[in-house]
Amino acid sequence: MRNTGAAGSSSPSGASSEHDPAGRASRVYLGNGKTPIPGYSRKYALIKSLFMLLLALAAGLAHAADRVRLASGEWPPYAGATLPQQGIAAQIIRSALADDETQVEFVHLSWKRGLELARRGHLDGAILWQPSRLNSDFLATEPLLYSEVVLAYRADLLLGEEPLTVPPGTRIGLPNGYKYEQIPVIQALLTQSGQDAVMILDDAQGIKALQVGRIDVFPIDRGVARWLLRHTPNGASGVKLRSQPVQIEALSVLLHRHTPKAERLLARINAGLARLRSSGQLGSLLQLYGAQADTPVP
Repeated sequence: MRNTGAAGSSSPSGASSEHDPAGRASRVYLGNGKTPIPGYSRKYALIKSLFMLLLALAAGLAHAADRVRLASGEWPPYAGATLPQQGIAAQIIRSALADDETQVEFVHLSWKRGLELARRGHLDGAILWQPSRLNSDFLATEPLLYSEVVLAYRADLLLGEEPLTVPPGTRIGLPNGYKYEQIPVIQALLTQSGQDAVMILDDAQGIKALQVGRIDVFPIDRGVARWLLRHTPNGASGVKLRSQPVQIEALSVLLHRHTPKAERLLARINAGLARLRSSGQLGSLLQLYGAQADTPVP
């Protein structure tokens, strides 16, 4: 039986060591048990310290490789700091990366600021952007979802159908930063109205402007419109949604491409999205969001 008492233990080379109460070798001796090996204990302590440091660095690198930081903004029900699970887009991304236990952090900023930080490489990417925004700094994933841009309009406005027309004098609001004025249908409606577009701060203000009669028509994502109409004090009162979209936009994750993990992250997200689609889980997530956000709007 090996002696583990105060006399020390033998090494394969015939050296023995004394231990302190914590189990650390305090001095190592030659085979005669009397002559200490010069500097051995100090070298042992240094080697042990270096080994522990390398283990800590390896663990930190592994943790960093499994951590992803993505810019998000406020666009309920798709994204929002206070929404359940930070919105449907965040839930889709987490589900897509769930198999490899990747930790995803969503940093909520203005959309423009978030995209710029991702472009500079301060974040790994930005969510819910059109792939058409691609440039040399980004890679685009497969679409997370598709945004259907529809017309919200006052219930007393008579819209012409096939083709879509509006009466002269119709006041058309446009949200800042969305570039809906580039949609051909919107351009045609502005020409028919004979009026300049009324610029609106955001979607929520657009719905309010419709309800108080400041504007007559407002292009908006269908899901966002339904969510807002459900969560405004007046509900859907006085507002209708046209069922036919004027534009359908694919929305993806844009990834900063100048990092070693960009290509791997792109492949992992795309593989996860494909798995969610084939299993039906993606459809279930979107239906869940629809059930939560839906409101009986004509």
